[in-house]
Amino acid sequence: MDEKTKATVRALLDRHPRGYAAEEADLTVTDSAAGLFRLLCLAILADDSVPSPGVTSAARAMFDRRWISAEEMAKTEPGERADVLRQAGYQQADQAARTLGEATDLVLHRYDGDLQNLRRAAHGNRDRLHALLREIPGMDAAGCAVFLREVQLLWPEAGPFVDDHATRAAERLDLPTDPDRLLHDIARGGKTETLSWLVGALALVDAHNEYPAIRQAAHH
Repeated sequence: MDEKTKATVRALLDRHPRGYAAEEADLTVTDSAAGLFRLLCLAILADDSVPSPGVTSAARAMFDRRWISAEEMAKTEPGERADVLRQAGYQQADQAARTLGEATDLVLHRYDGDLQNLRRAAHGNRDRLHALLREIPGMDAAGCAVFLREVQLLWPEAGPFVDDHATRAAERLDLPTDPDRLLHDIARGGKTETLSWLVGALALVDAHNEYPAIRQAAHH
């Protein structure tokens, strides 16, 4: 890695050191049933691979109510969920409330409330893992991008994954856009945790148009 690239990567991780979910949604991703379910809920609500403030506010509102596991979410009613989402500024609250209920039912009945069982069902196969995620109600392209970008920190077989925002930022900042090259050439020796944080930082820089700040920091 040349010095210019090192400076750019350092500037990115100095500005956004904790990855997307922790920075924007105040969500620390953990490889636990509750941690993975919270990430799934954020992904289901997502309107883009870098969700809008209304999405992150809605997710935090649900987590503040302690709806942080499939078991707890299953105790709620659609109207109750919709009210919380609507009050947090989520635009399609009624539909999202229904979808969250359907996703919760699937996670409970197919995976015993724990998405680690989805991982086991994929048997380490990346394509199978992605396909199983898409079977969960509400997990469209944006939702899968949110989930995969974060979960590759914990599940190496989920990646390397780079969403559209991160790809655009990498191109504009003269970094590799190929996920494998980002992982092996840039992410400090192929560490998936560093890749996850770097991809999150790239996505945030693109979504918030922070290119001038990154370039300025990299040149100092």
